[in-house]
Amino acid sequence: MNDDIGQVIAAQAAHAIEKKKWAQLRFIGNRFERARCYRDCWFVLAQASEATTQHQLSIWPGPEESCSGVLVLPTTRDLGDELRILKFIGDLTEHVAKVVVLTDPRLHPLLERSFPGVICCDPSEIPPHAQLSHMAAQERLAYWFGSDEQQLQDHFRPLKAAVTAGEKPKGIGISWFSKSRNKTLPAVEDWASVLKNIRQPLQSLQYLGKPARIRALRELSAQRIRSSQPIDQMLDLDGFAAQVAGVRGVLTISNTTAHLAGALGVPCVVILDNGSITNWPDHGDTTPLYPSIRLIRRGSDNWATTLRHGWRTLRSLISPQEEISMQSSSIKSSETA
Repeated sequence: MNDDIGQVIAAQAAHAIEKKKWAQLRFIGNRFERARCYRDCWFVLAQASEATTQHQLSIWPGPEESCSGVLVLPTTRDLGDELRILKFIGDLTEHVAKVVVLTDPRLHPLLERSFPGVICCDPSEIPPHAQLSHMAAQERLAYWFGSDEQQLQDHFRPLKAAVTAGEKPKGIGISWFSKSRNKTLPAVEDWASVLKNIRQPLQSLQYLGKPARIRALRELSAQRIRSSQPIDQMLDLDGFAAQVAGVRGVLTISNTTAHLAGALGVPCVVILDNGSITNWPDHGDTTPLYPSIRLIRRGSDNWATTLRHGWRTLRSLISPQEEISMQSSSIKSSETA
């Protein structure tokens, strides 16, 4: 980030804290995150969350101070934001004997499996305060354990899905829709132009999927795209996580599927439009929050070209030797011609 711009954002954050403008502070935190200023991001977002809670506990001062237990507050942002930083609960358990997490009930099985001993409660419930001496926003945990890119990478812990032991991931997962109205998305025809050339089983990982859209994708791509109808991804996030963990890689737009794949450590390529307001970094093709994810920006290309680039990138992530072999064959063919 440009130093002058950074100073302007920092001044805006200080003003918002002074005036208790918590909604504005969340927006400023998002700006810090897109600029990869993670320490500043987590600090202002933690301030916004902890200042608006009804719980009367001291703020957790960090891993150097001993305490009996910590209440982790619910996020003030959306599910994707939460999936990015829940991994730090694992770091917290190494320093605190008792951890109670207030979070979306859909996440409880996934978190309790990933972090044994952690107690999950619905945010609307009154949590058991016995043996809890402090509270912390989820971003407060990120502040202590993920304040810069290196620390974020070092502290990455994939969440654990309910997968069958010994069963290997297979096929490619795809997701093409988001309920956000602020995104320009590829058309069905653009997706079909790429999917028709994929020689691996395809699995729909699209939540809120419209049957007509899947049928159109199947017809235009001449591919059998599996769709697990019994699982309602928006209600059964644990089942959805098992679906995502069951594929070799994921090609998707920016949505919950992308964040879940990243949180599980599944190889994933996220297709980004120009100008969409998201929390992905403004620049670069990686994010330290999700080591398994690569970002492909549309730039001046059309959607079909961008999706083809995304598929090539995903193929190199899941089968690097196969990709090298294909590139070598292409070079030899060119030389022969």
